[in-house]
Amino acid sequence: MNILNHLIKEKSVVGLELNDSVIRVAYFHPIKKFIPKRHADKDEESTEKRLVLIEEVIPVNTILNGIVKDKELLTKILRNIWKKEKLSSKCAIVSIPEDKIYSNLFTFPKTVNDEHLKQAIDLAIDFKLPFKREDIYLGWENTFNSSTGVNDVIISTIPKAIADNYIKVLNNAGIDILALESHLFSIARSIKLNSDEATLISKTNQNSLTIFCLKNNALDFSRTIPKLIVSDDKLIQDETDRIKNSIETEYKEKLVELSLENSRIKDEYQKFLGQDIDIEVEQKWLISVGAAIRGEIPKEKDNAISLLPIGTIEAYRYQKIKTFIALMRNMIIGVSIFFVFAFLASYFFIFSLSQTIKNVSLDTPIYPTSGNLTEKEALIDKVNSLTLVSSGILATNPDWSIIIDDINSRTVLGITISNFSAPSISDKISIAGTATTRDILNQFKKLLQGSPYLSNVELPITNLEQKSDIPFSITFSIKNPSMLYNK
Repeated sequence: MNILNHLIKEKSVVGLELNDSVIRVAYFHPIKKFIPKRHADKDEESTEKRLVLIEEVIPVNTILNGIVKDKELLTKILRNIWKKEKLSSKCAIVSIPEDKIYSNLFTFPKTVNDEHLKQAIDLAIDFKLPFKREDIYLGWENTFNSSTGVNDVIISTIPKAIADNYIKVLNNAGIDILALESHLFSIARSIKLNSDEATLISKTNQNSLTIFCLKNNALDFSRTIPKLIVSDDKLIQDETDRIKNSIETEYKEKLVELSLENSRIKDEYQKFLGQDIDIEVEQKWLISVGAAIRGEIPKEKDNAISLLPIGTIEAYRYQKIKTFIALMRNMIIGVSIFFVFAFLASYFFIFSLSQTIKNVSLDTPIYPTSGNLTEKEALIDKVNSLTLVSSGILATNPDWSIIIDDINSRTVLGITISNFSAPSISDKISIAGTATTRDILNQFKKLLQGSPYLSNVELPITNLEQKSDIPFSITFSIKNPSMLYNK
């Protein structure tokens, strides 16, 4: 039984398109409907969904050629969109321009199993990509080609500096990123195409032209060309014809040309629009709707490309752990506040009672003890007992948020913590997770060793042959447990 699933409600996910001139948001909004039943005590409840579409124009050069130029302004715009539209979901699949994203298709024999396929992909990444691995974030997806029976693996990369700017802006805007992908992959997910038919599509950007090929809604080829090179319609058509002839020669099949301006959203998602939309308007929502469709995929089955330091599944788990820690922190604070108010109420009651007793005149005749006075004395004894109990609870309840905040402050980029185990404050405490590289893992260990709260930090050396995504388990003790208790 996973306690996180019981304590944390599943969050809806929005599709967020960031473009050179506009921001678009799409998400599936659930609508509850009650169907009256003639022979039932209660009406039957059903849930339908509707696509909500939001568009916001942004100033020129906020994003240029796929690069964030004004991080502060973009952060402010995103915050305003969420505030103005009263969006409850902070989780997003983010789709960004393809100008600085490199994608390539690699083919491997169908006889290669999953383990050997991953090894082959690692070799292709190291020797065939025109970038150093340490300078990029990358993701890959196996789109098995049923017609040829081979493993078609699409690999995408983005320079870390460019991706980090997007991540920083979204984090500052309070948006939790579950995946970062290219516009082309979002379009491939939402566009209406004929099955088993290769389609060549042209996408016009603010300062570039992208020509890409889709088959069975999977990306087979893409090329982004600056508009300085293809400055008029004739040059665009010449380049399109050249690419088309090259692909047809290589794949030995005819391509169908399609203008993105005349494209439609898949039929199965048309019903969620709630109303008829002109084709000229519909095509501009292909990217954000494609990202929103990915948000509807069960998280454990989302193996699509993500250009984040961690995969989509790991990003979702991180968000759940983050939410769980915040929930526990708020519960501890709430319980503490309750006992503080109970203590103050008891204190003021006793103080008021003592003042009343002092004000009684000494000349007042003494009468036999009444039943009411006996009941009040019993009540005072009960209040005193509750006060002692509440003080004991506050004094013996350790404040774990001190340790958690300290570990969070020392967690560097590239470290993902998936488990935190603390049997008791006097036992060994352990954290487990993954590190992108061993150097980052060693750096994380040194930072923990420098903590004023931790001691005996131990990192067993395992998986020496693994160069990336290294699983780890670090144990430590609390240096001075008394620091975690309320005085």
